[in-house]
Amino acid sequence: MFNETISTAASVINVTTHYVTDDLYPRGFAIIDAPLKTPEMLWMLVPIIASVILMEFYFGRYKEEELGWNTAFGNSLVLTFVSIDLFRHTYEPTGMTILESLQGPDGKITIAMMLFGFAILLVLMDYFHFLPKKLAYAISSSSFVHMIALLGIVIVYSDNIPLEWTTLLACFLLFLFANFILHIIYWIVPSYRPPLHRIINVDRLERLTSKNRDD
Repeated sequence: MFNETISTAASVINVTTHYVTDDLYPRGFAIIDAPLKTPEMLWMLVPIIASVILMEFYFGRYKEEELGWNTAFGNSLVLTFVSIDLFRHTYEPTGMTILESLQGPDGKITIAMMLFGFAILLVLMDYFHFLPKKLAYAISSSSFVHMIALLGIVIVYSDNIPLEWTTLLACFLLFLFANFILHIIYWIVPSYRPPLHRIINVDRLERLTSKNRDD
C-alpha cells in the first residue's frame, strides 16, 4: 500500500513537472513574447500599460486617497472600449458575422464577448453603486481591470496562442505575478505629506512633548 502511494505520488509529480515545463511555461512565455511577434497590438497595449503603472505610482504616493466611484466607473468604460476593439479585430477582417465567428475554429471572439459582458456588468454596478464600496473598488481598480484588458488583447491579437485551459492557467498566473509587481510599486513609492500637514504635526508633537515634560 505504501509503495503504491509513493508510486502514485511520483507519477503525479512527474506528470505535473512535464506539464509545467513542456506546456505551461512555453505558453506563458508565448503570451509575454506575443507583442514582439504581433506589433499591431502595441497600439492598444502601450497606453494601457503606461496607465496602470502610472496609476500605481499615483496611489502609492497618495496612499490615503480612495479610488472613487467616478474613477471605478471610468475604468469599467476602458474595458468596454477594449472589448469593442477586440470585436472589430476578430470578425471585421474576415467579413464574417458574429455568429459565424463564434462557430470558427479559434473562437477568440468568445474572449471579446466575455470581456464585453463583464465590462457592461462593471459599468452598471459602478454607476448604480450596487456593490459595497470596498468590493466595487477592488474589482474596478486600475490594476485589475487593465490587466484583464491586457491579457484579452494579447490572446485575441495573437495567431499562435490557442484558446484552451493551458492558456487560461498561464494568463491567471501572469495576472497574479503582474499584480504582485504592481503592489511592490505601490508600497515602495514614498507617501506624500503636504508641508502644512508636516507643520501641523510638528507643532502637535512639540505641544505633546512639552506637556509630558510638565507632567
